[in-house]
Amino acid sequence: MGFLRRFLLIVTIGLSTVAPAAQAQPAPIEIRVVIVTAFEIGADTGDRAGEFQAWAETMPQVVPFPAGFRDLRHDPKRGVLLLHTGIGTNRAAASVMALGMDPRFDLSHAYWLVAAIAGVDPAAGSIGSAAWIGDIVDTDYGYAVDPREAPKGWTSGMFARDRTAPYQGPRPDPQYNLFPLNKPLRDWAYGLTKDVAIADSDTLRAIRAPFAKFPAAIRPPRVLKGAEASGQTFWHGTLLNAHVERWVRYWTDGGEPFVMTGMEDTGVAGALDQLARAGRADRARLMVLRTGSNYSVQPPGTGAAESLTAEAKGLSALQASLDAAFQIGTPVVDALATGWDRYRTQPPSTATEAPAQ
Repeated sequence: MGFLRRFLLIVTIGLSTVAPAAQAQPAPIEIRVVIVTAFEIGADTGDRAGEFQAWAETMPQVVPFPAGFRDLRHDPKRGVLLLHTGIGTNRAAASVMALGMDPRFDLSHAYWLVAAIAGVDPAAGSIGSAAWIGDIVDTDYGYAVDPREAPKGWTSGMFARDRTAPYQGPRPDPQYNLFPLNKPLRDWAYGLTKDVAIADSDTLRAIRAPFAKFPAAIRPPRVLKGAEASGQTFWHGTLLNAHVERWVRYWTDGGEPFVMTGMEDTGVAGALDQLARAGRADRARLMVLRTGSNYSVQPPGTGAAESLTAEAKGLSALQASLDAAFQIGTPVVDALATGWDRYRTQPPSTATEAPAQ
């Protein structure tokens, strides 16, 4: 056998063994909606619930996720995936990035819904309420000095980079502090759910009662719109709340008011920005739904530290806020999944969709 014939035979044998293996790689699974949760207490199902559990009980498939903090859940019939990020900005960013780069999934057209609990500003809403977020404002990035060492007249020790005092204008480049969301998409989700009745209870009424000087805080739970303050620290108290209210106004140029405070969403949004550059996600399809599990300030007559450390010892709105996240998030997930023929290429908005009646 000549050299050329032997060479062609070797190449043919090699191709015959490599080609089937390449063909055996399954096509990525197209995902329509990713539900993002951060806080869970124990197992996926069957015990005391966190954010993950109600959604997990609707999804039959467990998908191993070694790069994450908990296995994924998948509903193949609806194309919905459930992600648990763990608590905090850094874990949220790492988890979303790990999922976005996972070759098993096609997330290029997926909608991302953060459905998680939060602290609610009593000036804007009440515990058990649900808020669709239009802007996420980072509370970590900037300059800081201890307020006890701040110049006289300062109301906060936190101020923007490249500025010399809190809330100093003109506002600097907002790229590290402001994460605007797709407001037409947010408004569509709000319109779809704004009339959904969220259950009230004696427990919620008892928690609301001390906040009588805040008209919004003593209303029964409802669906809201507003801005979110997002940072790694679980902060609490009247003085910090006043700073955050002003900090949000500063970065949003006086836009929608601060309503909820969370811990993960700048990480989620930042990771999606990176994935969008790689063509693996669409950041304009991120929605954030936060539900009030506690007030961001202490009740009158109580110290801030005392209120924060007693959070898990007294009456609790935890279950009510978990229920609200699932109740208000579900119609939006269902609408996107079942309307995929329409929404795969073009996100819904109030301009293209009639509000729910």
